[in-house]
Amino acid sequence: MLLAIGAIYAQTLGFGFLEFDDDTFVYNNPHVTAGLTGEGVRWAFAEGPLGEWYPLAPLSHMLDCQLFGLEAWGHHLTSVLVHAATSIALFLVWWRYTGELWPSAFVAGVFAVHPQHVESVAWVAERKDVLSGLFFVLTLGAYLGYVRRGQSAWRYLLVLVLFALGLMSKPMIVTLPAVLLLLDYWPLGRVASGEAERGAASLRWLVLEKLPLVALAAADGWITVRTHAPVDSLVLPWPTRIENGLVAFARYAGQFFYPVDLAAFYPLPPAGPSPAQVAGAGTALVLLTAAAVLGRQRHPYGLVGWCWYLVMLAPVLGVIKLGELAMADRYMYLPSIGLSVAVTWGVARWGANRPAARELIGGGAAIALVLLAGCAARQTAFWHDDETLWRHALAVTRDNAKAEAELARLCAEQGRDVEAIAGYRRVLELEPETCAWHVNLAAVLTHAGRSDEAVAELRRALAIDPKAVDGYVSIGRLLILNAKPDAAQVPLARAVELVPRSAEVRADLGLALARAGKPDEAIAAYEAALALDPDFVPAHVRLADALATVNRTAEAIGHYRRALELEPQNPRARTELDRLPGAERGQESSP
Repeated sequence: MLLAIGAIYAQTLGFGFLEFDDDTFVYNNPHVTAGLTGEGVRWAFAEGPLGEWYPLAPLSHMLDCQLFGLEAWGHHLTSVLVHAATSIALFLVWWRYTGELWPSAFVAGVFAVHPQHVESVAWVAERKDVLSGLFFVLTLGAYLGYVRRGQSAWRYLLVLVLFALGLMSKPMIVTLPAVLLLLDYWPLGRVASGEAERGAASLRWLVLEKLPLVALAAADGWITVRTHAPVDSLVLPWPTRIENGLVAFARYAGQFFYPVDLAAFYPLPPAGPSPAQVAGAGTALVLLTAAAVLGRQRHPYGLVGWCWYLVMLAPVLGVIKLGELAMADRYMYLPSIGLSVAVTWGVARWGANRPAARELIGGGAAIALVLLAGCAARQTAFWHDDETLWRHALAVTRDNAKAEAELARLCAEQGRDVEAIAGYRRVLELEPETCAWHVNLAAVLTHAGRSDEAVAELRRALAIDPKAVDGYVSIGRLLILNAKPDAAQVPLARAVELVPRSAEVRADLGLALARAGKPDEAIAAYEAALALDPDFVPAHVRLADALATVNRTAEAIGHYRRALELEPQNPRARTELDRLPGAERGQESSP
């Protein structure tokens, strides 16, 4: 198993960080890059990345920075090692649960090499997945000890602690109490058989036994709802969310058995799932669930495995909260174990009384693992860099505005303006009413020297969102650049109204006023900017320029000097100080 994991994921040691969230979670996050510090620990528990609460994940990134700095290979290595530890723990724990070596080894092997798990392992920002997975499996092991070695308070406390650590890694495992109830049924056999009253009483106790775990899950769920950023698509009607959830159930299961065309981002269909897709997925869900329930006496593993899959996947189907994506491979990291269990024990039981089929089953299992490992290695290669990742996403999905936008952004950063412009045009064909895409396209057009087209795009952006500050600021700067300072004052004044405490926006308005021949008004704007941010160098330099034009030389020299104190290599301040009379005598002090 370890050799297979190494063969698949060794290539990640040559990968760098992605701009796809790795910047937010690791290399551009000062709390993380500082390593393990008291302030960093406080931030992880009190605030966290994006204000979301799963403190153990950023703490693990801090530890990586402490050990490896910003050498990406070390961060990738940690994720691979945690995944390997989880795979081994799953094998040992499941073997102890069932007492069956080879089926347990196969379940763990599928977990170790399945292509659906590549996103969780190869993507540094998704460290929270592998961490929560490890604590999930360790919690299962602790629960088994509690059940079989004596139901003491200390053993139950260990279950609670491990579950809490898992929740602090990622809230994905909130459904663990329900999974433990399934395991009580099979393979633990804790649900009493016999008279109906006895069975009902036993089930009641088992439910009561899980209440402390449920309380932890509820608390984490409340924190998650309070801290996770709201998404616009919450306005989607409930029927659409339910339809998407049904189709996602079917698609996840389909990709488990046929893991091809996996992508970093699966867009929601613009018109939602088709009626045929919804009907097919709903029918399959009902029939498979009914078969699992009706066959529970002879095939309890089928009911447990299928319900494990349904229960663990339910919170991330978008019915309660739906983002811009239809599904994500990372959400199958733990739910897939249920499908593995159902299929593996079903095949094992079928072959138990068929000696001639045992070799066939063994050979088939080996071939399946080899094929899965090969697909996983290929899928891992797509996570090498941002461009490879998003080009692959475009190749295997349709109408993927997210992938198009990420590629356009990469092209713009690399100065490939023609490709970036074409990319943003394609994005706008898919999402013409998204203000940000018009603003981004305008920025590239500006860089390409196509100012008139850029202004037109910015006006389209403002027609969509009249409060888009970036649009007003960008139009103002373009008009200044095109020697139209009078026209620039209108959008920049509107930007000041929207963000009155922005020193940068006030300084831009000051520049427009200065270029329009209104030095006194420009000086007032610059002084307002410096009142908000006394260390804002461009405001000092521009204020000095304006003061010099009205012969307030001494004050101008003071601001140039202050700019040089803050930014010793500022060329404008240095040049003007050398030019102004009296500056070399040092008679004037900084303001």
